[in-house]
Amino acid sequence: MDKAIFTYHEKNNKSFILYGLLDENRKYKDFQLFPADDSIVNDIYVARVGRILKGINGAFVNISPKQSCYISLNDLSDPVYVNKKSKKPGIHEGDEILVQIVKDAIKTKEPVASTKLCIFGDHMIISTTDTSLGVSGKINSLRANEIKKVLDSVCKMHETENFGVVVRTSAASIPDEQLIADFKKTYSIFNVIMEKSAHSLVYTKLYQSSKDYIMKLKSLDMTGIENVVTDQKELYDNIYSYMSDSAISNRLKLYDDSAISLSSLYGIRSIMENLTSRMVWLKSGANIIIEQLETLTFIDVNTSGSRSLKSNSIFSVNAEAAKEAAKQLKLRNISGMIIIDFINMKNPEEKNELIKILKEEIKKDCVTCTFIDITKLGLVELTRKKRYKSLKEIIYST
Repeated sequence: MDKAIFTYHEKNNKSFILYGLLDENRKYKDFQLFPADDSIVNDIYVARVGRILKGINGAFVNISPKQSCYISLNDLSDPVYVNKKSKKPGIHEGDEILVQIVKDAIKTKEPVASTKLCIFGDHMIISTTDTSLGVSGKINSLRANEIKKVLDSVCKMHETENFGVVVRTSAASIPDEQLIADFKKTYSIFNVIMEKSAHSLVYTKLYQSSKDYIMKLKSLDMTGIENVVTDQKELYDNIYSYMSDSAISNRLKLYDDSAISLSSLYGIRSIMENLTSRMVWLKSGANIIIEQLETLTFIDVNTSGSRSLKSNSIFSVNAEAAKEAAKQLKLRNISGMIIIDFINMKNPEEKNELIKILKEEIKKDCVTCTFIDITKLGLVELTRKKRYKSLKEIIYST
């Protein structure tokens, strides 16, 4: 069984909330840092439309007199109007609409907003993106059909009220009664927002999302997690308020052993050094170098001086590197275009086997990672969807 840990961590004179998921051998399977400062991501506001700049396919909306947000014109289609100032069709300057923050401000860039609203339940998301009922592709088809039938019985209004539902993987093993209760609770929040918006003044915050680390906890499939452990009373209280109504509330533990810190017990310093280093050593003595740029990540596989490797040894090093590269992409939350430079192999069968191994490893990733191609020189092209900021972005952003 896995173990989830939450604690505070200091890095580069900044405070973070650290999350880690460890297997029974205390090897990290998932990892993420969350800035300790308050985030406005997923909060919903009544915003006033400002400048519309078609040249950059974007606009700016104000969520307070002093805070503007960037919004893509693609995300301004079919907004929920609170006060339409212009009588002309479409969005215009001065219109008051509902927006949800999708990215915090980074350096000199404003926060990013969207008119596509999402309310996050424990096991599902209610969204204004479309009016369909969807189920995670990781849930087997038999259970997925059962879930759709259950939801059909309680949310027939989803098309007339212009919202859709997406059920997460964590719903696969919960009872139908719990699924219905989760929908009713999430829909109630959504319904209150819609009702309040009709009578709210501009700049009103209609919805404040859960903390980032609570959102992460919600996304986990708790069936395989033995304990959730933290050594911080504040984190414990916040996590308990989320877990207290569930059947798994007894899995939450407050760590208070004075003999050894939670950080030392679970090797937090070691994992941080590993995930922030350019070079990662492999058990074979070889290594991989990870160069993470803004839109491209390059991973180079090195034999570390052992240049006279036999063919089977080259394949062995490449196979080990493929597994480690897939692991590092997940733990560092690297997204975008990824190039892996494997050691050149002449045997076509070994190349095919290496591709098979890599595909199997990236399939384990909860974030979509796609194999694109491998060249004659052994360069592999991957793409990984961006769901979270990378570890590097979080640590080094100012």
